[in-house]
Amino acid sequence: MDMMNNRIAPLILLSVLLAACSGQPTKTVETNDDAPVFVSKGQLSNIDTMISNGRLLDAEHALEIIDPLGLPELDHIHYYWLSANLAIELSRGDDALSALNALPPGEFVKLPWVAPYAPGFLRSQALFLKGEFIASARERMFMSEALKGDAYRFNHEGIWKSLNQASLSELEGLNAKTTTYAYKGWLELAIIMKRHQMDIDRQLSSLRLWQSQYAQHPAAEQLPGGLDQLETYVLNKPKHIALMLPLSGKLGSTGKAIRDGLFAAYYQAQKAGAEVPSIRVYDTAKSTNFWDLYKKGVMDGAQLVIGPIQKLSVERLQQESQLPVPTLALNYGVRDFGENPDNLYQFGLAVEDEAELAARYARQQGYERAVALMPKGPWGERVFKRFSEVWQGQGGQVVEAKFFSGKGDYNRVIRDLFAVEDSERRAKSLRKQLGQKIEFQARRREDVDFIFLAALPQQARQIKPTLAFNYAGSLPVIATSHIYSGQLQTSKDRDLENIVFCDIPWVFENSQLRKDIHKLWPKSKSAFDRLFALGVDSYQLYTRLGQLKVLNHSQVQGQTGLLSMDQHGQIIRYLPFATFTKGRPKLTQGVIKSVEASPET
Repeated sequence: MDMMNNRIAPLILLSVLLAACSGQPTKTVETNDDAPVFVSKGQLSNIDTMISNGRLLDAEHALEIIDPLGLPELDHIHYYWLSANLAIELSRGDDALSALNALPPGEFVKLPWVAPYAPGFLRSQALFLKGEFIASARERMFMSEALKGDAYRFNHEGIWKSLNQASLSELEGLNAKTTTYAYKGWLELAIIMKRHQMDIDRQLSSLRLWQSQYAQHPAAEQLPGGLDQLETYVLNKPKHIALMLPLSGKLGSTGKAIRDGLFAAYYQAQKAGAEVPSIRVYDTAKSTNFWDLYKKGVMDGAQLVIGPIQKLSVERLQQESQLPVPTLALNYGVRDFGENPDNLYQFGLAVEDEAELAARYARQQGYERAVALMPKGPWGERVFKRFSEVWQGQGGQVVEAKFFSGKGDYNRVIRDLFAVEDSERRAKSLRKQLGQKIEFQARRREDVDFIFLAALPQQARQIKPTLAFNYAGSLPVIATSHIYSGQLQTSKDRDLENIVFCDIPWVFENSQLRKDIHKLWPKSKSAFDRLFALGVDSYQLYTRLGQLKVLNHSQVQGQTGLLSMDQHGQIIRYLPFATFTKGRPKLTQGVIKSVEASPET
């Protein structure tokens, strides 16, 4: 399964977009991002073709060997235009902005196939990729009045997509400062949608009030992001829910954490005046046959089932051709199962998804050669399998992989990983041949761009210094969320300096709901913290499943990530990335997207 299948990728007809342009022939490229790419057939046409065919790595290598200073004027401009487009396709916002800023404003429109507003499209995309969502939205607002037809509608949705990514506090701060009608209208619409995420009824009533206040606003004339369907979702929301989790036995603590997170969100919504459903809880650990328990829940009147979390039970649901009621399983069954039954939705905190995001992040940085370090056992093998598949699928190379036991073997494993002993053996052989003592400093292998790491905090705190001891301290390290405890421990986490990792928004934003949960359940600060977030999001999703299913590009900003749905009913999570700086995680990344491998030529 490709996590990027739900990315906005509509085909824009440039016969409309470029109607005012003349000159070299043009063609439209369907991209995996959210704006059209303008491609020419002049000089540098081979690179044009590579980009249009998705051969991004070939295009990158071809551009690297060109000296733009030696090109004629139009080719010089074309070089930077291609560089900006390619950087967008590779999700490198900084590189795209550097290419766009390499020339004075207005230079790109000297290319006869580039529309006047096309550089603005690229700039807004670059800002979005950098995580500068408000700036991206503003760039699109500046262009909107000059656009018509498909280009206008495309840009309109882009404004909403950018604002939806911004934090509520940032939106509220900007709204308090502006009086501009169009800008303030956009901000207030985004604010009411975010402020009432747990209460779809309040969202609808607030939307109606906003429409009356901003009747002439562009977003009122064309509601973005499927908001015109909000009333339908309110009318069809389930009133009776069966929550099916293990509340005893070996998975009891896991089930209780999810349950408590869900009810924390439930009571928060109820306190705010929301109409809440009735929820009946079933302990799956007390049933020997989940399918029988599931049918009982439906017979008891459930209009929606949340659960189970056991993988085998999810796989049992996958065997049905159709389920009687919508069912939000809190785990994944067979991930590449081609025909999941209608009404089955799968949602969980799968480590494989984080391994995939790490591989995409690494390719976005331009890395090509990886070594991987994971714990021994089935968990580590699953992580490495997904990382390796995605990394090599993007054209990357896995140079070496090692598994550690965590029982005092870090130094040995890392020395083997970086072939440090090979260096020492070569020096020993040379001393023997020369018959004299020579000065020598051991070296690690040099054919590595970064390290992929899957490890728990206490493991990673030993691994990072051991890397430095074995001459690999300067190599970038990209890790899964497991290296972060979720709690600020600056003295301990200084040993993780400069490690980049992905994690859920819950641990970075520290919302009031999270603080309340930690107060009520002190154990929630432990390894179960992220499971509380899963419970919170399972409640938030109960009214949104139809929205995510019907609106292909719809997204919900949850505590476990930016949530969307693929064609198989599986919830996809996009996670922020952070880096450890002086023992503190600092958000560093905007958006991660797919970079496909170049086909062989």
